[in-house]
Amino acid sequence: MTLLWSPNKFEGVLFVFRFLAFALSIFIVVSIVPKCKLVEILTDSVFYSSIIFCAVIIYERYWLALPYTSQSFSPIGFVNYLGHVLNIWIPVLVLSIYNRRNSTVFLLLGLASLLVLMNLLVESLIRGTILGLLVAEIIVLFAVLLKTKKFQFKYLSILVAFSCTLVTFNLIENSGLSTLRGEITSIQEMDTGRETIFSNTIDMVKDNPLGVGVNNFEYIHQKYARAGTPDASPYISNMKVLRTPYNIVLKFYSELGFLGGSLFLILFSMVVIRAFLNFLKGGFVDAWIFIAVFALCFHAMFSSVFLTPVSLFFSIPLFAVVFSRESLNGIQPMNMRWIWIIVPFVFLLACLSIAKITSANLTAKGYRMGNTELVEKSLELNPYDYFTSLRLYSLYLIKEGNKEQALQSLERAINLYPYNIYMLIKAGDVASQLGLNDKAEEYKKRALDIYPNYYQAKLINKGA
Repeated sequence: MTLLWSPNKFEGVLFVFRFLAFALSIFIVVSIVPKCKLVEILTDSVFYSSIIFCAVIIYERYWLALPYTSQSFSPIGFVNYLGHVLNIWIPVLVLSIYNRRNSTVFLLLGLASLLVLMNLLVESLIRGTILGLLVAEIIVLFAVLLKTKKFQFKYLSILVAFSCTLVTFNLIENSGLSTLRGEITSIQEMDTGRETIFSNTIDMVKDNPLGVGVNNFEYIHQKYARAGTPDASPYISNMKVLRTPYNIVLKFYSELGFLGGSLFLILFSMVVIRAFLNFLKGGFVDAWIFIAVFALCFHAMFSSVFLTPVSLFFSIPLFAVVFSRESLNGIQPMNMRWIWIIVPFVFLLACLSIAKITSANLTAKGYRMGNTELVEKSLELNPYDYFTSLRLYSLYLIKEGNKEQALQSLERAINLYPYNIYMLIKAGDVASQLGLNDKAEEYKKRALDIYPNYYQAKLINKGA
């Protein structure tokens, strides 16, 4: 429904298809894979993936001595993306090590991988992951204590591993204790830097009770970002955008409104509650599955956890295990009518994804070559790509010298991104150069409404 009034309908449709694909994948896995095999599939996939990942990390950092930054922290990419995956990998790897403890080779490989992963976690100090894992482990420890009247030290594996790694990492690092003390204090105070984003997003929800449109947060949030004030959302400026509110619940509330957000919150809570009930009724396996689910969902309150491909991929077998634990049957055959739904659905999702990727590649290639026609073809393929319109604006203005077409391209981008400060200022400048003073003043006013006292906006149409 919210697609009807969303600025960028293509991104909304694509997100809906991806979300449904995620839900369908869980349903299919639960339906066709025997319950007894699901845990094995999850633990095996995590065990071998973590080994390969750690081998690549060691090879790149210590053999090739490749430099890395927060943007290229690991083979997964941005440092926070690693934290998203470690929510699942660390507890499931502990479970996998326990299951393979009778094999010396597998035990050593698993422990080595765990050591590398814990060192990466300490080095990155991703607070959401650390807090989520430790809080989940404490919940499990006390629940088991109340249930069995015994203190089960095996449920402190992550806390012990984290503490040991913290000490050894500090000894290796030349920076001493100061950096770690600062980060630990930050964790204790929950100084995440997200408070203003959450506050501004809540204002966004209040003003849009029906939502701004599925997956359209980034196109509207600049209106509520309070740019240039002490309460400004971070990562917002004339050249930067904020793609998510770093809180999965606020994302859905802001995009789908109170009704859609509440429905998602119910579904989201059901996963955590089901995992916890499985743990209370089950044993060792369910305890570590709950730790992974809790850490993942906890981190989703402070980061874009379910919006990255790797975390989404490993969430499928994890959630499938959660929802299969109550099942008494081995394999539940899928009804053939589901095949007729799934096949065209997958085809449409593939078409949309290919169109987006192809369009982005054509835009990059065309802009690099200065080929205006190639970028125009890219826009025909995906008219909802605002970045392609921005590239056309630059080409028309600089290469073609056509200010009228440059302004048209900017206005096309602004229709998709109505509160982008950079676009509004550029549109005002070009309109002023064309003698369209009323239009220039309109864009100037819109820019100043979003970012009061911004000097570049005030310069628009000065000579009129």
